[in-house]
Amino acid sequence: MNSISQRTVERLSLYRRRLMIELAENDYIFSHQLAKISNSTAAQVRRDLMHLGYTGVPRKGYQIKELIRCISLFLDPKDIENVVIVGVGNLGKALLTFFKGRRPKLSLVACFDIDDDKVGTEIAGLPCFHLNEMPQKIKELNVSIGIISSTEIATKAIADMMMSAGIKSIINFTCYPLNFSDAVAKNVFLEQIDITAAFEKAAFFTKSHLKKL
Repeated sequence: MNSISQRTVERLSLYRRRLMIELAENDYIFSHQLAKISNSTAAQVRRDLMHLGYTGVPRKGYQIKELIRCISLFLDPKDIENVVIVGVGNLGKALLTFFKGRRPKLSLVACFDIDDDKVGTEIAGLPCFHLNEMPQKIKELNVSIGIISSTEIATKAIADMMMSAGIKSIINFTCYPLNFSDAVAKNVFLEQIDITAAFEKAAFFTKSHLKKL
């Protein structure tokens, strides 16, 4: 794995998104300005951008278009990475709609479910296959990234199927926390996004805030 931290990658991704908005109105940006719109610090921004090997222009700052290009070269894969999603209920459909076509180097190529009403159809323009076909399709379509948005009870089994078929990264949107321990799993990148925990955290701090008023 690359020595760069996950938090640094997250910040660089955020910088790029904010810079894309700024590009409509400005040609250059200073580190303190980028820090302000990305909820960071100027020192942190400069440390993060050092990974790119790109420096700003004296008295002007960073050229936004060039900075976006450098971040893209650093973050984006050289070739297109194919992605599949398992579980196309309400959350899965929302993820498909949101992510499809959003990043040019990430291509959603198929989805999987066990619902007979969905299998064999197209969902958000993608073919939907039965879950049992996933190992074969992952190899046929050269898939490297898998998204899990199924029911919690099936999460571990789906992750095991993905890894056995050669998936290199898994994004888990279920409430079931995956804990990889075997040698194969340790070479797979895992991103866990617990939407329920986010809502509960928001509710807790909302409650705490109201008590102080």
